[in-house]
Amino acid sequence: GGIISQGRADGITVSGDYAYLADNHEGLSIISVVDPENPENIGYFDTPGHARGIALSRDFAYVADWEGGLRIITVADPENPQEVGFSDMPGKVFGITVSGVYAYLADSEGGLRVISINDPESPEEVGFYITPGRAEAVTVSGDYAYVADFGSGLRIISVSDPENPEEVGYCQTE
Repeated sequence: GGIISQGRADGITVSGDYAYLADNHEGLSIISVVDPENPENIGYFDTPGHARGIALSRDFAYVADWEGGLRIITVADPENPQEVGFSDMPGKVFGITVSGVYAYLADSEGGLRVISINDPESPEEVGFYITPGRAEAVTVSGDYAYVADFGSGLRIISVSDPENPEEVGYCQTE
């Protein structure tokens, strides 16, 4: 068995019985994977942009929506996802990760963006670091954000003070 994504699945995260897809122009798709041999589309939310990346925390999906910025969608009822908040970004957002009460976004024109999601209905940018390239993906481990910066390789940014991110190292990739 199987299902066909109507969009172009660009990002995914899995929690419990559900897979959450950043499905490009189709937005957020929620798929039941209770029976992995027979996945089933059960929920959908059409974001205004092109969903490129996704992170999950508590009952919320955080979608990097390209030109649509950050979209925050409650998935407490996976069959009826609803947007509860959003935050515009200066460029196009490709990647996202969530750590604690912050969402970290890879913004093609703005580098690393740090957004407080303490109140998902009112996300607020608290800090940023403009990378030299085009930020496309980000992950956070401990006090560091690791940004895939396209032609400028890997950028390592300290986020121990989220309001003042600071690059501490980089590695130019071949």
